[in-house]
Amino acid sequence: MFQKICLLLLALVCVTCTTSPLDRRQVVLYSDQDMARQGEQAYREMQAQLPISSNQNEISFVQCVADHVVAALSEQQRANLNWEVTVFDQDQANAFALPGGKIGVYNGLLDVAVNQHQLAAVMAHEVGHVLANHSNERASQSTLRNVGIAAARILGASDTAVEVLDQGTQLGIFLPFNRTQESEADVIGVMMMAEAGFDPEQSILLWENMNEVGGARPPEFLSTHPSPESRIAELQRMMPSANNLMQAARAQGRNPDCVFTRQ
Repeated sequence: MFQKICLLLLALVCVTCTTSPLDRRQVVLYSDQDMARQGEQAYREMQAQLPISSNQNEISFVQCVADHVVAALSEQQRANLNWEVTVFDQDQANAFALPGGKIGVYNGLLDVAVNQHQLAAVMAHEVGHVLANHSNERASQSTLRNVGIAAARILGASDTAVEVLDQGTQLGIFLPFNRTQESEADVIGVMMMAEAGFDPEQSILLWENMNEVGGARPPEFLSTHPSPESRIAELQRMMPSANNLMQAARAQGRNPDCVFTRQ
């Protein structure tokens, strides 16, 4: 019985395989148009429900960094997505990017990302999730998980078998996959910020700042994010290539000058 369920899921996966920008195999079930529509809807709901900053210094600073990050994208990536950024008046040190090119930055992040380069590191990381189709991948994983559990019940699997399948999909497949997505966005993001002319070395300082304010964390093998130590070590490994990209960008005149003045 369990083998039948696995074969059913495998058949679905094989039909929908694609690859990420880093050539990692992915399973996506939804079209880009569907995901952009969902991203737009979620973004508008957040704009309606959350307070939006009225601080023009914050807005101008975040928009400036976003413009430089987006300018580093390929012409096709810029043309295919309607990029938009909103600064939310929220204390959390957080940001996000949604399918369709919708970017949100909580102004609490500006207490941790203390300069344009560090803010660019966060924003480029979040944009990296969009470019790598990670939202589609997560939605598709959730759908496949639900299909698998429903199939197990239909095929008469015992409650124990269903529970094993449920736990296996959560701990054995999906959480490690999410860590992979985070690491992938780190790689895409640090190269993107460097191509925009931002200093990639500042990405390491950013995650050191995040580590200081992060508080208690679960063990890495049960976390959806790499540990700060793992993340920093991987960023350090990429610095030679990222610095070369930054130097080439600046030689071509891409030298961001976004300034945030606190009032």
